[in-house]
Amino acid sequence: MRKLMMAVTAVAGMSLVVTGCSKRDNVESQRQDVAEAQMEAQQETAEIRQDAREDIASTQTEAQEDIAGTQREAAEEVASARQDVQEERDDLAEAEAERREDLNDDLALGGSGVAGAAAASSVSGRVLSTGGDELTVVDTRNNKQLELKTNDQTRILHNNQPLKLDDIEEGAQVRASYVQDGEDMVVRELTVTQPVQKKK
Repeated sequence: MRKLMMAVTAVAGMSLVVTGCSKRDNVESQRQDVAEAQMEAQQETAEIRQDAREDIASTQTEAQEDIAGTQREAAEEVASARQDVQEERDDLAEAEAERREDLNDDLALGGSGVAGAAAASSVSGRVLSTGGDELTVVDTRNNKQLELKTNDQTRILHNNQPLKLDDIEEGAQVRASYVQDGEDMVVRELTVTQPVQKKK
């Protein structure tokens, strides 16, 4: 009986030793697993950070290229607009020159009703008064007053829209083209360049 008890105790002791060894092996294995997982996590973190830095650098480069492209396009559009404006000015100057030539040709053919009528003159100034078919303008160049007359052939415009002489108020800025007809200065075309602002 005693031998049997000793044998059971020995077997139990061996079982505990085996169990203890098995637990130590499991703990060591878990430690290795944790260490490997930490290493993998660190590698993944480093890769993610590297990818993020590359993405940021690429995005910044693309943004700078987009900005540079937008600035180039804006500069080209501005240059094109300036060229268009210059062409419009050239066209306008050419049209004005042609209109003056036509007006002078008409006058040379007797358009004023007086043989050998003088070429048209022009004045820019401020309207002092209007009445009937006449108006008084102060020339801005020499501050002299001119008494101008209108007739059925006189064109009166504002923003390319026809006006009547009575519609022009004192103080309005005008530009007039006129011819000498005997003692009268007859207006061929009168343009209101700056009307009087009406008080409300």
